[in-house]
Amino acid sequence: MLANQAAKRIVCIGGGHCNCQVMKLLKKLIQNQEEGHPKIELTLVSDSDKSYYSGMLPGAVSGLYTNEDIMVHLRPLSEWCKATFVE
Repeated sequence: MLANQAAKRIVCIGGGHCNCQVMKLLKKLIQNQEEGHPKIELTLVSDSDKSYYSGMLPGAVSGLYTNEDIMVHLRPLSEWCKATFVE
Protein backbone atom coordinates (compact mmCIF):
# COMPACT_ATOMS: atom_id res chain seq x y z
CA MET A 1 0.00 0.00 0.00
CA LEU A 2 1.34 3.42 -0.90
CA ALA A 3 1.99 5.77 2.00
CA ASN A 4 -0.63 8.30 0.86
CA GLN A 5 -3.42 5.74 0.47
CA ALA A 6 -5.57 5.25 3.54
CA ALA A 7 -7.22 1.93 4.27
CA LYS A 8 -10.85 1.64 3.22
CA ARG A 9 -12.96 0.81 6.26
CA ILE A 10 -16.30 -0.87 5.69
CA VAL A 11 -18.56 -1.40 8.71
CA CYS A 12 -21.65 -3.60 8.46
CA ILE A 13 -24.17 -2.90 11.20
CA GLY A 14 -26.22 -5.98 12.06
CA GLY A 15 -25.85 -9.58 11.02
CA GLY A 16 -28.87 -9.84 8.77
CA HIS A 17 -29.07 -11.61 5.43
CA CYS A 18 -27.99 -8.58 3.39
CA ASN A 19 -24.86 -7.87 5.42
CA CYS A 20 -23.90 -11.56 5.41
CA GLN A 21 -24.03 -11.50 1.60
CA VAL A 22 -22.11 -8.20 1.45
CA MET A 23 -19.39 -9.68 3.66
CA LYS A 24 -19.18 -12.77 1.45
CA LEU A 25 -18.65 -10.58 -1.63
CA LEU A 26 -16.14 -8.34 0.14
CA LYS A 27 -14.16 -11.42 1.19
CA LYS A 28 -13.34 -11.94 -2.48
CA LEU A 29 -12.12 -8.34 -2.79
CA ILE A 30 -10.02 -8.62 0.34
CA GLN A 31 -8.41 -11.86 -0.89
CA ASN A 32 -7.71 -10.42 -4.34
CA GLN A 33 -6.35 -7.04 -3.28
CA GLU A 34 -3.59 -5.92 -5.58
CA GLU A 35 -0.36 -4.42 -4.35
CA GLY A 36 -0.51 -0.63 -4.31
CA HIS A 37 -4.27 -0.44 -3.75
CA PRO A 38 -5.77 0.76 -0.47
CA LYS A 39 -6.26 -2.01 2.04
CA ILE A 40 -9.87 -2.95 2.84
CA GLU A 41 -10.73 -3.37 6.52
CA LEU A 42 -14.07 -5.05 7.16
CA THR A 43 -15.97 -4.97 10.46
CA LEU A 44 -19.29 -6.53 11.45
CA VAL A 45 -21.10 -5.03 14.45
CA SER A 46 -24.03 -6.95 15.94
CA ASP A 47 -25.79 -7.13 19.30
CA SER A 48 -25.59 -10.93 19.11
CA ASP A 49 -23.17 -13.48 17.71
CA LYS A 50 -26.08 -15.27 16.03
CA SER A 51 -28.64 -14.25 13.45
CA TYR A 52 -31.54 -16.07 11.86
CA TYR A 53 -32.15 -16.32 8.15
CA SER A 54 -35.65 -14.86 7.88
CA GLY A 55 -36.33 -16.52 4.51
CA MET A 56 -36.46 -19.88 6.28
CA LEU A 57 -38.68 -18.66 9.14
CA PRO A 58 -41.94 -20.05 7.68
CA GLY A 59 -40.31 -23.47 7.38
CA ALA A 60 -39.09 -23.25 10.99
CA VAL A 61 -42.55 -22.27 12.24
CA SER A 62 -44.08 -25.22 10.39
CA GLY A 63 -41.48 -27.59 11.83
CA LEU A 64 -39.48 -28.23 8.65
CA TYR A 65 -36.33 -26.62 10.10
CA THR A 66 -34.85 -26.35 13.58
CA ASN A 67 -33.50 -23.12 15.05
CA GLU A 68 -29.99 -24.40 14.33
CA ASP A 69 -30.91 -24.95 10.66
CA ILE A 70 -31.80 -21.30 10.16
CA MET A 71 -29.12 -19.81 12.42
CA VAL A 72 -26.11 -17.92 11.09
CA HIS A 73 -23.11 -17.92 13.44
CA LEU A 74 -21.67 -14.45 12.92
CA ARG A 75 -18.31 -14.78 14.68
CA PRO A 76 -17.09 -17.70 12.49
CA LEU A 77 -18.53 -15.95 9.42
CA SER A 78 -16.53 -12.83 10.29
CA GLU A 79 -13.35 -14.85 10.75
CA TRP A 80 -13.91 -16.58 7.39
CA CYS A 81 -14.37 -13.17 5.73
CA LYS A 82 -11.23 -11.77 7.42
CA ALA A 83 -13.46 -9.26 9.22
CA THR A 84 -13.40 -7.96 12.77
CA PHE A 85 -16.49 -8.94 14.75
CA VAL A 86 -17.78 -6.54 17.42
CA GLU A 87 -20.62 -7.70 19.66
